[in-house]
Amino acid sequence: MKKILVLFIRFVLISTLLFALTSPFVVLYGPFTNIRNTVVGAVGTSMHSHWLRYFMSDEKVNKILADSQGTNGDLSNEIVSQFQNSHSGDIKLTDISSARFQGYLLEIADPTRLKVGTAATLGEKGQTTSEIARQNGAIAAVNAGGFMDPNGTGNGREPFGVVISNGSFIYGDNFTAPVPLIGFNKQGALVTGKYTSKQIKAMQITEGISFYPTLIINGKKQITSGDGGWGIAPRTAIGQKADGHILLLVIDGRQPQHSIGATIVDVQNILYDNGAVTAANLDGGSSTTMYFQGKVINRPCDLLGERSIPTTILVI
Repeated sequence: MKKILVLFIRFVLISTLLFALTSPFVVLYGPFTNIRNTVVGAVGTSMHSHWLRYFMSDEKVNKILADSQGTNGDLSNEIVSQFQNSHSGDIKLTDISSARFQGYLLEIADPTRLKVGTAATLGEKGQTTSEIARQNGAIAAVNAGGFMDPNGTGNGREPFGVVISNGSFIYGDNFTAPVPLIGFNKQGALVTGKYTSKQIKAMQITEGISFYPTLIINGKKQITSGDGGWGIAPRTAIGQKADGHILLLVIDGRQPQHSIGATIVDVQNILYDNGAVTAANLDGGSSTTMYFQGKVINRPCDLLGERSIPTTILVI
């Protein structure tokens, strides 16, 4: 009996080892293309994307991401929403729930209350969403733009692309090539797409950061096939309804007992179903955080809690 037990334990250990060694190759090179695309999307757009280089070339990764994004080619909302701003102070919080993910949707009636908040130590290190919110007296906040993180340290020191606050460029005032923009003009209209710094100035953007992709333009979904090519992960996104109301969305992820995460298409559909006519994806993953009425209300997936980031979108 003891001999049989030893043989069984050896069998289990050898099987587990073989599974661990071969599963990456089965996922990435096996017949299950949907699983492959989801895994490549989730890892390739995270801070751990360098791990994919051990299993496939950068060209292969980029091709998988491009094939699964399925955008319709509409890159910017040249025609912004026209609405009458009542300057109402209404804010509504809604739970978002499905079999795969949990999150929150915050609706703000007055779009001119939305501001870009930056870390006080920007250029040296980032701060958490809640710290930036409290420093600015904000009632609500979500993480906003991306940032450079070449060594995976996640300290949020250097923003990606442009940062515009109170009508002034803090970063990126001289880009001659188009860069992603998610921002607001003087009227509080949400503008998203790819623009040069000169174009951004001409549009009189008062608040803005850089991230992507654009999800909805002029009431049309931008991702028309596939899952968006970013896999399943925590998400943060922003949208605007035809009446000017702003939608801030966070979806928790990477927590199997609570919320696995959402695809880019999931986020697009949630915002579209809640009336968004313009929408864009903000930085997600470990950065995904929503602060409301003095506390963080979602569950960030970073082991240390909130992640340090360079920029937030504040509700003042």
